[in-house]
Amino acid sequence: MPILTALGSSTSRAYGQNGNIVIPGNSGIITSGTSYTLPYTTGMTINVLVIAGGAGGGGGSGRTSYAGFFTGGGGGGAGGNAYATITVTPGATISFSIGAAGGAGTFRDGVYSSGSNGGSGTTTYITYNGSTVAQASAGSGGSVSPNASGGSAGGVSTGSAILSATSGGTATEDATTGGTGAAGYSINTTVGATTILTYGSSGNGGGAQNSGQYSSSGTVYGAGGGGGGCSQSDVYNYNNIFASSGTLGAVFIWWGY
Repeated sequence: MPILTALGSSTSRAYGQNGNIVIPGNSGIITSGTSYTLPYTTGMTINVLVIAGGAGGGGGSGRTSYAGFFTGGGGGGAGGNAYATITVTPGATISFSIGAAGGAGTFRDGVYSSGSNGGSGTTTYITYNGSTVAQASAGSGGSVSPNASGGSAGGVSTGSAILSATSGGTATEDATTGGTGAAGYSINTTVGATTILTYGSSGNGGGAQNSGQYSSSGTVYGAGGGGGGCSQSDVYNYNNIFASSGTLGAVFIWWGY
């Protein structure tokens, strides 16, 4: 039988589930640590979500004239997301590993140095009683100038995706701009929400030569970083040649709704 308690103008419900009390709630967004101990009010069923780390954008070029580097680096790909509903013992401990963000690629000095691609993120997973119940793979880094390709999106190894992960943007040929960083995800922590995961925003690629526009990372979790643009650094403002890193992954656990 439901237990109903009035608290001011709000009402909280606790439901009996196989002899256990269930009070809807969640863990909040977890971005550090390796475990979470469930309260004794989760009931026997919980929902888990993992987001893998996003990747960094590829480096731009500090030379254009006389070197032919007019195409920027590609944007980093987003980490995958994976969801699962599992049966647990209330009060049990859930273990996890949270994926790190991929670092920004370094810019090249035209033909005089090679620069680097953006770094890939790393995997996020949750285990319970020694078994992996949800796991998402990370995004791949964008290519360094003038290889304009954006990094690929991460995927799902265990569980089901709520949203399709997005790839990093490919830099526009000969435009001196970098590719966009892939959009990450925003997690809704409102108890009782019916939509848990939505897309964040994309990161900006470095702006056109002499624009001074830095690249930026996408938002919020598991996003890609923007690729660096191109600029003749001994003549023009060259803030645009720097790529951005991805953003780290996250874990979210909820029950009763």
